[in-house]
Amino acid sequence: MKSQFLFPLTLSAILLASGCSTNSNDAYNDLPANVVVTPAQAKVDAKILGGLVVLNRNEIAAATEAQRKATNPAVKNYAALMNKTHSQNLQETQNISRRIGVMPENGSVAMMLQSKGKQEMATLNRLQGLAFEKAYIAAMIKDHAAALALLNQKLIPQATNPMVKKQLIITRVHVQEHLAQAQAVQKELTHS
Repeated sequence: MKSQFLFPLTLSAILLASGCSTNSNDAYNDLPANVVVTPAQAKVDAKILGGLVVLNRNEIAAATEAQRKATNPAVKNYAALMNKTHSQNLQETQNISRRIGVMPENGSVAMMLQSKGKQEMATLNRLQGLAFEKAYIAAMIKDHAAALALLNQKLIPQATNPMVKKQLIITRVHVQEHLAQAQAVQKELTHS
Protein backbone atom coordinates (compact mmCIF):
# COMPACT_ATOMS: atom_id res chain seq x y z
CA MET A 1 0.00 0.00 0.00
CA LYS A 2 2.82 2.40 0.88
CA SER A 3 4.50 1.75 -2.47
CA GLN A 4 1.36 2.96 -4.28
CA PHE A 5 1.89 6.39 -2.73
CA LEU A 6 5.67 6.33 -2.46
CA PHE A 7 6.40 5.72 -6.15
CA PRO A 8 4.36 8.68 -7.48
CA LEU A 9 5.88 10.91 -4.81
CA THR A 10 9.43 9.78 -5.65
CA LEU A 11 8.78 10.08 -9.38
CA SER A 12 7.34 13.56 -8.89
CA ALA A 13 10.48 14.64 -7.05
CA ILE A 14 12.70 13.23 -9.80
CA LEU A 15 10.63 14.87 -12.53
CA LEU A 16 10.62 18.20 -10.71
CA ALA A 17 14.37 18.10 -10.14
CA SER A 18 15.15 17.22 -13.75
CA GLY A 19 12.82 19.94 -14.96
CA CYS A 20 14.88 22.52 -13.12
CA SER A 21 17.71 22.28 -15.62
CA THR A 22 16.69 24.68 -18.35
CA ASN A 23 18.32 26.06 -21.41
CA SER A 24 19.58 29.56 -20.81
CA ASN A 25 21.08 32.11 -23.11
CA ASP A 26 24.09 31.95 -20.77
CA ALA A 27 24.86 28.50 -22.17
CA TYR A 28 25.44 30.08 -25.57
CA ASN A 29 27.46 33.14 -24.56
CA ASP A 30 30.73 31.34 -25.27
CA LEU A 31 29.69 30.62 -28.87
CA PRO A 32 29.82 33.05 -31.77
CA ALA A 33 26.37 33.90 -33.13
CA ASN A 34 27.61 35.03 -36.52
CA VAL A 35 29.55 32.15 -37.98
CA VAL A 36 30.27 32.40 -41.69
CA VAL A 37 28.38 29.63 -43.44
CA THR A 38 27.46 29.00 -47.04
CA PRO A 39 23.84 29.39 -48.13
CA ALA A 40 23.66 25.59 -48.39
CA GLN A 41 24.87 25.19 -44.79
CA ALA A 42 22.37 27.80 -43.58
CA LYS A 43 19.61 25.88 -45.40
CA VAL A 44 20.61 22.68 -43.59
CA ASP A 45 20.54 24.46 -40.23
CA ALA A 46 17.15 26.03 -41.11
CA LYS A 47 15.70 22.56 -41.77
CA ILE A 48 17.26 21.20 -38.57
CA LEU A 49 15.70 24.07 -36.60
CA GLY A 50 12.38 23.40 -38.33
CA GLY A 51 12.51 19.77 -37.28
CA LEU A 52 13.32 20.74 -33.71
CA VAL A 53 10.41 23.20 -33.62
CA VAL A 54 7.96 20.52 -34.82
CA LEU A 55 9.37 17.93 -32.40
CA ASN A 56 8.79 20.30 -29.48
CA ARG A 57 5.31 21.29 -30.65
CA ASN A 58 4.31 17.62 -30.98
CA GLU A 59 5.43 16.90 -27.41
CA ILE A 60 3.67 20.01 -26.09
CA ALA A 61 0.40 19.01 -27.80
CA ALA A 62 0.52 15.46 -26.42
CA ALA A 63 1.48 16.71 -22.95
CA THR A 64 -1.37 19.22 -22.93
CA GLU A 65 -3.82 16.44 -23.78
CA ALA A 66 -2.32 14.22 -21.06
CA GLN A 67 -2.55 16.98 -18.47
CA ARG A 68 -6.23 17.32 -19.35
CA LYS A 69 -7.13 13.60 -19.46
CA ALA A 70 -4.79 11.73 -17.11
CA THR A 71 -5.77 10.91 -13.55
CA ASN A 72 -2.67 8.97 -12.50
CA PRO A 73 -0.38 11.39 -10.60
CA ALA A 74 2.79 10.03 -12.21
CA VAL A 75 1.35 10.48 -15.71
CA LYS A 76 0.08 13.98 -14.89
CA ASN A 77 3.47 14.96 -13.44
CA TYR A 78 5.30 13.54 -16.44
CA ALA A 79 2.98 15.43 -18.80
CA ALA A 80 3.54 18.67 -16.85
CA LEU A 81 7.30 18.18 -17.14
CA MET A 82 7.03 17.48 -20.89
CA ASN A 83 4.96 20.61 -21.37
CA LYS A 84 7.41 22.73 -19.38
CA THR A 85 10.70 21.45 -20.81
CA HIS A 86 9.53 21.22 -24.42
CA SER A 87 8.07 24.74 -24.18
CA GLN A 88 11.43 25.96 -22.87
CA ASN A 89 13.28 24.07 -25.60
CA LEU A 90 10.96 25.52 -28.25
CA GLN A 91 11.53 29.04 -26.93
CA GLU A 92 15.30 28.55 -26.83
CA THR A 93 15.30 27.11 -30.36
CA GLN A 94 13.38 30.15 -31.60
CA ASN A 95 15.78 32.48 -29.75
CA ILE A 96 18.79 30.79 -31.36
CA SER A 97 17.12 31.02 -34.75
CA ARG A 98 16.70 34.79 -34.35
CA ARG A 99 20.18 35.22 -32.94
CA ILE A 100 21.89 33.49 -35.87
CA GLY A 101 19.50 34.88 -38.47
CA VAL A 102 18.36 31.49 -39.76
CA MET A 103 14.61 30.93 -39.68
CA PRO A 104 13.28 27.38 -39.19
CA GLU A 105 12.10 25.70 -42.39
CA ASN A 106 9.94 22.65 -42.90
CA GLY A 107 12.17 20.08 -44.54
CA SER A 108 11.60 16.34 -44.82
CA VAL A 109 12.26 15.76 -41.09
CA ALA A 110 9.77 18.42 -40.02
CA MET A 111 7.11 17.11 -42.40
CA MET A 112 7.65 13.53 -41.22
CA LEU A 113 7.38 14.65 -37.58
CA GLN A 114 4.23 16.67 -38.33
CA SER A 115 2.61 13.63 -39.92
CA LYS A 116 3.55 11.35 -37.03
CA GLY A 117 2.39 13.97 -34.52
CA LYS A 118 -1.04 14.24 -36.17
CA GLN A 119 -1.43 10.44 -36.22
CA GLU A 120 -0.42 10.19 -32.58
CA MET A 121 -2.84 12.91 -31.49
CA ALA A 122 -5.68 11.26 -33.44
CA THR A 123 -5.02 8.03 -31.56
CA LEU A 124 -4.73 9.72 -28.16
CA ASN A 125 -7.86 11.83 -28.70
CA ARG A 126 -9.96 8.65 -29.02
CA LEU A 127 -8.82 7.18 -25.70
CA GLN A 128 -9.81 7.76 -22.08
CA GLY A 129 -8.72 6.65 -18.62
CA LEU A 130 -6.05 4.01 -18.16
CA ALA A 131 -6.06 3.19 -21.89
CA PHE A 132 -5.16 6.82 -22.63
CA GLU A 133 -2.47 6.90 -19.94
CA LYS A 134 -0.83 3.71 -21.20
CA ALA A 135 -1.00 4.87 -24.83
CA TYR A 136 0.40 8.30 -23.95
CA ILE A 137 3.36 6.87 -22.04
CA ALA A 138 4.00 4.25 -24.75
CA ALA A 139 3.97 7.07 -27.32
CA MET A 140 6.42 9.08 -25.21
CA ILE A 141 8.79 6.12 -25.05
CA LYS A 142 8.53 5.57 -28.80
CA ASP A 143 8.82 9.30 -29.61
CA HIS A 144 11.79 9.96 -27.35
CA ALA A 145 13.64 6.86 -28.58
CA ALA A 146 13.02 7.97 -32.18
CA ALA A 147 14.08 11.54 -31.34
CA LEU A 148 17.28 10.26 -29.77
CA ALA A 149 18.11 8.28 -32.92
CA LEU A 150 17.26 11.28 -35.12
CA LEU A 151 19.45 13.59 -33.05
CA ASN A 152 22.39 11.18 -32.94
CA GLN A 153 22.29 9.92 -36.51
CA LYS A 154 21.13 12.93 -38.49
CA LEU A 155 20.60 16.29 -36.83
CA ILE A 156 23.73 16.66 -34.68
CA PRO A 157 26.12 15.39 -37.38
CA GLN A 158 24.56 17.67 -40.02
CA ALA A 159 24.39 20.89 -37.96
CA THR A 160 26.94 23.48 -39.05
CA ASN A 161 26.32 26.43 -36.72
CA PRO A 162 27.90 25.93 -33.25
CA MET A 163 24.82 27.35 -31.49
CA VAL A 164 22.49 24.99 -33.36
CA LYS A 165 24.77 22.05 -32.61
CA LYS A 166 24.91 22.97 -28.91
CA GLN A 167 21.10 23.28 -28.77
CA LEU A 168 20.81 19.82 -30.30
CA ILE A 169 23.25 18.37 -27.76
CA ILE A 170 21.34 19.97 -24.88
CA THR A 171 18.11 18.64 -26.39
CA ARG A 172 19.62 15.16 -26.59
CA VAL A 173 20.34 15.22 -22.84
CA HIS A 174 16.72 16.18 -22.12
CA VAL A 175 15.39 13.53 -24.52
CA GLN A 176 17.47 10.83 -22.79
CA GLU A 177 16.09 11.94 -19.41
CA HIS A 178 12.53 12.04 -20.72
CA LEU A 179 12.88 8.53 -22.16
CA ALA A 180 14.10 7.11 -18.84
CA GLN A 181 11.33 8.92 -16.96
CA ALA A 182 8.65 7.62 -19.35
CA GLN A 183 9.97 4.09 -18.90
CA ALA A 184 9.69 4.49 -15.11
CA VAL A 185 6.10 5.72 -15.41
CA GLN A 186 5.29 2.81 -17.72
CA LYS A 187 6.58 0.36 -15.09
CA GLU A 188 4.27 1.92 -12.54
CA LEU A 189 1.30 1.71 -14.90
CA THR A 190 1.89 -1.99 -15.49
CA HIS A 191 1.82 -2.58 -11.72
CA SER A 192 -1.33 -0.56 -11.07
